[in-house]
Amino acid sequence: MNRMVRRLAFFLFLFLQFSFLFSILFEKLETPFLVGIILVLSGLLSFAYYQSPRSEERFFIKDSFLILFVVSGAIISYLINLKMGPVIAAGATGTVASFIPSFIKSEKRKGLVKEVPTAVYCGAFVGMTAPAVAGNLHFIIFAGFIAGTFLLLAKNIFNGFGGKLGTIAFGGVALASAVIYWIF
Repeated sequence: MNRMVRRLAFFLFLFLQFSFLFSILFEKLETPFLVGIILVLSGLLSFAYYQSPRSEERFFIKDSFLILFVVSGAIISYLINLKMGPVIAAGATGTVASFIPSFIKSEKRKGLVKEVPTAVYCGAFVGMTAPAVAGNLHFIIFAGFIAGTFLLLAKNIFNGFGGKLGTIAFGGVALASAVIYWIF
């Protein structure tokens, strides 16, 4: 079961990155130079996925709390985004979240608490969504929930590589937008 979840997460992450690249590709088809760059990036991305190390780590029920931390980071960042802009919102949310582990002294909770800043920062990327895309707080909560689920599934994939949290946030917002578009 755990192996199946890892494979699902791996292919989901792969799909998110390629959908991002191909959405740029189809938008800029009239620019041959950019098309070439995107195709080269797609090839390099495929090679990186093939060569990437995968760590083994079991999921626990307590890991599902990461979803709540992503949602809370998204809400906080979105509310700040409405007043001060997306960059300051994400930066402030991520900075404050980085101090959370230093306030928890319990050894029992140390394992989950050290993952809180990462989850909140992922949520902060979701909260950077433009108000024109995220019409209300309900959208941000939904997108944060999806991104939190993606983060939980991608826990063992590309640890230490850059772009993971942004890709997860993009996937959460894109999927939330698609679901809302299809329903309404």
